[in-house]
Amino acid sequence: MKKIITACTRDCPGACSVIAHVEKGRIVKLTGNRDHEFTAGFLCGSTKNYLKNYFYSSKRVLYPLKKINGEWVRISWNEALNIAANKLKDAKEKYGSTSILYYQGFGARTALRILNRRFFNAFGGVSTLYGTVCGGIGQAGQELDFGERISHDPMDHLNSKNIIIWGRNPAITDIHLWKIIKKARKNGARIIAIDPVKTETAERSDLYYQPSPGSDAFLAMGLSKILLQEHLIDYDFIDNHTENFEEYKKIIDGFSLDYIAGKCDISLKEIKELAKIYAQSPSSIILGWGVHRYLKGHQTFRMIDALAAVSGNIGISGGGVTQGFEEFAYFDNSLEGVELAEYTRKLPMPKIGEAILKSKDPEIKLIFISAGNPVAMSPNSRKVKKAFESVDYIIAVDHVLNDTTELADLFLPATTFLEDEDLLGSYGSNWVTPINPAVGPIGETRSEMWIFQQLAQKLGFGNKMKGTAKEWLLKLVEPLINQGITLEELQRSPVRVPSAPKTPFENRKFKTPSCKFEFIKEFEYDDNFDNEFPLRLLSIMPKRWILSGIPENEHNYGILEVQIHPDILKENKINDGEEALLESSVGSLVIKVIGNKRVRKDYVLTKNGGWLKYNKCVNVLTKDLISELGNGAPYNETFVRIKKLN
Repeated sequence: MKKIITACTRDCPGACSVIAHVEKGRIVKLTGNRDHEFTAGFLCGSTKNYLKNYFYSSKRVLYPLKKINGEWVRISWNEALNIAANKLKDAKEKYGSTSILYYQGFGARTALRILNRRFFNAFGGVSTLYGTVCGGIGQAGQELDFGERISHDPMDHLNSKNIIIWGRNPAITDIHLWKIIKKARKNGARIIAIDPVKTETAERSDLYYQPSPGSDAFLAMGLSKILLQEHLIDYDFIDNHTENFEEYKKIIDGFSLDYIAGKCDISLKEIKELAKIYAQSPSSIILGWGVHRYLKGHQTFRMIDALAAVSGNIGISGGGVTQGFEEFAYFDNSLEGVELAEYTRKLPMPKIGEAILKSKDPEIKLIFISAGNPVAMSPNSRKVKKAFESVDYIIAVDHVLNDTTELADLFLPATTFLEDEDLLGSYGSNWVTPINPAVGPIGETRSEMWIFQQLAQKLGFGNKMKGTAKEWLLKLVEPLINQGITLEELQRSPVRVPSAPKTPFENRKFKTPSCKFEFIKEFEYDDNFDNEFPLRLLSIMPKRWILSGIPENEHNYGILEVQIHPDILKENKINDGEEALLESSVGSLVIKVIGNKRVRKDYVLTKNGGWLKYNKCVNVLTKDLISELGNGAPYNETFVRIKKLN
């Protein structure tokens, strides 16, 4: 039996190093790489079951398809590539190259996928995306404070006395980080969860605080006020390594502790308890994606960063505010060839449906999409679907027919991390992990690099895309080669990047204009209560799959289940387990209600990732907004009401 080292490339901070066990040309088992410090020899259930649920699934598309009279028909690669090349060429000649939208999703983010963007730049430049439906909001806030977003190495949490997990559920969504946190607890660390949702992480923590959703900035303010009052602050750090402290202090002085406690719906006694625990340095804060998803979410990150700065938890081992890592930071992104494009236009990812529908001079005529399912995952899903249906032609590169790829006219079947040669960065650690092919392409699937190289050849600029995977990887990893790491080492086993600090800002130098930590100087807030739609809509990651990558047998062909406090059900004369109507300002959905006393009375809770065609897509309700900073999707700004069905 052969054992091949590869990596899970799905949209997850783990970026696990995977051992594929191959027998007689077939992969029989996937296990975690014991020699990788972060993966530590184990995998999540979704990856362990990847072979059955995805790779060898009967739902995986293995051959090129084109749609004829609404039905999919198998075609050859030669025909598929000719169609794709001709459609791209025709759209460019008739309407201009920016009439083409390239939607590059987050379903797989590897080094060689930088070349996807190179293809469209070499083609002349097309419409692409800016912003994100993930973590840009918090990153923008932290860049104002620190000058850059750098997180503590996951292993550094082992040096913490206290670990605050804020708006994150690593017990389910980042199990390798959770294992490190559990080890820290064995070393004596106290684990504290802050989350409006009583998650599995909250249940397993030593202390749990359940604030009102959207009040996190106020809670951070309250904690800082108490530290200042009790003189539990780092005067040296504030005096010598920060800017704008007086302006920041003026902001928090403008709110009384009683007001803050009321805003958070946490007792003042509990806030004081938490402040005194956090003051026991070193204390680390691990922030999650739930904290991002607000219009002014950057302010929350800045207030939490300020709390860490006031307490002296910046630049010390076991401290810090950890949010995420740059998975492309260690590759040469200049190879995407921006200079090759004659024309460019960018559309906002969080409002992609509206952007497509309103595009003029030129209108969007053709969409080329890879590794994404925006109809299911973008806010205001029905508008996104309408937008995709409005264009003349859609070309999709993917593994399965989902809500988005079902709308395509041409489907190009892609390989997976078990068939590819590539490298993977991580947004959960400082490791770069090899992707080596365990088996050859299944059926007639082909790598995205191969697809774009073939199209480039047909369109007359094949020389700009020419090269083997290894030749391109050698160019892409030049920043790592300059650090003394060879491509051979990177392809042999996972490598922790030497230049990545385990403890950021130990030298107290920041890439801000002042070269110091910069406190927030302005703070604005809104009371978002809406009498018409009184309940905030929250959606969280499910346990058994990653976002919309749902195994066919998990759809269950039912309707979306939504958890609601029993008192809210009683007020609306709805019984537990009954079907009801959930409405927002942009849409409605028939749901099944589940009474849950652990859910606060000011929100409803459901799982994200469900598909529109199975009546499980929560994003038919979410408003298509864009954050004030970071160009992110503020999903949690959607409010709903529940109605009894007639």
